[in-house]
Amino acid sequence: MSAVGYCTLEDVRRALRKANLPGDIDQDNRIAIDAIVAETEPVEKSLKRHWYAPAGAGILNEADQIDIPTETRSRDDEYDIPTRSFLTTGSDDRSSYYPPTWVDYDPDDDPEPDYADMDGLSPKTVQGDYAAIELDRRDADAIEALHVRTTDGTYEDWVASDDYTEGSWPPSGEDYYLRVNNGGWSRLYLDVTNLLKTGKSDEYVLDSWANAVYLEWSYGHEGIPRNVRRAVALRAGAELVEDAVIEIPQNATVYNVETKAEKMREKADELLEVYR
Repeated sequence: MSAVGYCTLEDVRRALRKANLPGDIDQDNRIAIDAIVAETEPVEKSLKRHWYAPAGAGILNEADQIDIPTETRSRDDEYDIPTRSFLTTGSDDRSSYYPPTWVDYDPDDDPEPDYADMDGLSPKTVQGDYAAIELDRRDADAIEALHVRTTDGTYEDWVASDDYTEGSWPPSGEDYYLRVNNGGWSRLYLDVTNLLKTGKSDEYVLDSWANAVYLEWSYGHEGIPRNVRRAVALRAGAELVEDAVIEIPQNATVYNVETKAEKMREKADELLEVYR
């Protein structure tokens, strides 16, 4: 497995020197590389983001032993199509038996919910007839495949089909599109009129909206911010300090070393806060 990281060994050296700790980690580069790799994945997963540096970026010039990501990442996920919901407090309230995506509002506005009708849910729509699906990663880039369940339980790929078109914001009648908001938060919008029964304006072909979409897509933000590089370097440096794999100055007490490692992590958290 390659050593993928968001910073370089030189970044770690700079972080250590700034903390008044030895910046020479050449005695065992492998341990330092492992620390960078170990601290990169938690940053990506906690922030739900992936950064990459395209060919020619300056960071690659220092990355002789670390594989800096150079392109977007791909993943595949199952998603529910969100449905409308209601809240009741009656003694026979059955909403607790249904996950949120399975509970519908009372369509006839009767004070008592029609539980018998709850199997034929309707999707929650925004921006007209679009259902908005929150994606599990930020900075969505492209949709490779969009498999939507059909009435017979199979899936139809809207990307591969000539019957559906992809659009962009603002929508102008296309069947689906991606939207990336401030901070990289990403949504997939589906025009659910495609899921209505033929000749019906209020009956859908699906009797369950759970796991109705199987998406293959890519995501990532071009450019690795300096804050992210520094944060990963600080965390990796703190790990090296605590593992005592760098040469600790003779006049440094254990307390001071532990305090410096703690402060390095606190600074890393501060640098990443802007991306949360």
